[in-house]
Amino acid sequence: MIKLLYEDVKAEVRIDGDFSSSIQMNTGVKQECLISPILFNVYIDFVMQQILEQAGTEGVTMNYRLGDLWYSGRENNDDVKLLALMYADDIAVMCQSTQDLEQFIKAFEKVTQDFGLTMNIKKTCFMSLRQFQKSTCNSKDRTEIDDEPLDITIRNQKIEKTEEFNYLGCYVSKDQTQHKDIETRVSKASSAFNSLRRIVWYRKCISTQTKIRIFRASVLPVLLYGSELWSLTIAEEQRLKAFYMKCLRVIIGVPIGDRMKNDLVLQLTGQPALENILRKNRLRWFGHVNRMDNDQNGPMLTKKTLFASFKDVKRPPHGIKLRWKDKIMKDITVSNIKNWRRETHDKDTWRKTINRGVTYGIVHTDVKRIVREHKERAVDRRAREELMHHIPKNTTTDHNRLALTTDDTTCTQCGRICNTIFRLLDNQITNLTVNIYSEKAEILNENEPNIFQFILLIGRQLRDVTFFNSAQENM
Repeated sequence: MIKLLYEDVKAEVRIDGDFSSSIQMNTGVKQECLISPILFNVYIDFVMQQILEQAGTEGVTMNYRLGDLWYSGRENNDDVKLLALMYADDIAVMCQSTQDLEQFIKAFEKVTQDFGLTMNIKKTCFMSLRQFQKSTCNSKDRTEIDDEPLDITIRNQKIEKTEEFNYLGCYVSKDQTQHKDIETRVSKASSAFNSLRRIVWYRKCISTQTKIRIFRASVLPVLLYGSELWSLTIAEEQRLKAFYMKCLRVIIGVPIGDRMKNDLVLQLTGQPALENILRKNRLRWFGHVNRMDNDQNGPMLTKKTLFASFKDVKRPPHGIKLRWKDKIMKDITVSNIKNWRRETHDKDTWRKTINRGVTYGIVHTDVKRIVREHKERAVDRRAREELMHHIPKNTTTDHNRLALTTDDTTCTQCGRICNTIFRLLDNQITNLTVNIYSEKAEILNENEPNIFQFILLIGRQLRDVTFFNSAQENM
């Protein structure tokens, strides 16, 4: 029956509603067919078996401790050999040496050509991880080992060497850091957020609660893609947190210059802190992997790979400060989880445990009023800072005090009652009285230009300005 589905298969190309002539299809699987992924997996699995037989390489050898993930003895361990990671037609190969890699690539090219497949040379690259000499691994001045020269040519095309590559949306770098991956996540999330500025974030007809839901559905997953396996430094975590808080401020309409505290922004939007979301994602994946056992109650390959380490290799003291396993232990301590070994095997219990510190609430009912009042206070603060910037220091001493009073605290145009001179500045001051106090009269002449500059600064709609000068001798 399956063979009949692929007999005499033809395809047509549609351009602006018009169809081209029929094209005979001799290779490939049908699109949008339910059995196409199964057929491809069966086919590529058979091809990989042939490649492994001809290549004769075993990949990298890692060590997995049996029993408990952390506290088992060194004698109870098992070797895990990893050669290739496959996802559809994307393949990542790991070899112990350059000779093994070259041998595998040549065998891969030969077998795929025999089975009607073609390797894309332009999308193929290789990378060598950073290594140090064993004699200098425990010292601060470590000597890096130069990469072995490798020149692989397939069909008269040379495979390029790279310092980093992208696999399934995540970047893998030579120095095993996540800086490039974090910057890529922030860049893509920023593009997703900016594409919705005018149609969502700046629309007053859309409620804040709806904006928050759109943000959590369309922007936050882009930012935190792959965060389950991140082992972030403090600087990288602050980079993500800064972007997260910036998005929330734009949604509620509070720029960073208004100096609203992050805790208040989270309280108004009903969102948890970003570090709590990252902790939840790591613990969720940790519990999922810890439940991966086969029919014989043994760990599956995914579980072995995640908790394995390189065999007979010591971790350098000045390398990556915190591994993913160290982050998990820290998250368990911060979350106050007593018995993670038992709780991880119960999915519902583990979900409740990791969700205790991450609560998505509703937007504050008076968020618009609170934001408006905060913006008014920010305007007053900036006005005071601007005034103090223009007032010389000698006019703010105890001997020379400058006081401003108004005849009426009610605006003559809008009728609003203002309790500060800066509120009246926004409401167009028309009447102003200036009292100048000084212990000696001769000081007044030095301050007069500064006083006029001060008056011109606070209001340009003044109609009535009254000056009072008084000089008092020391008692």
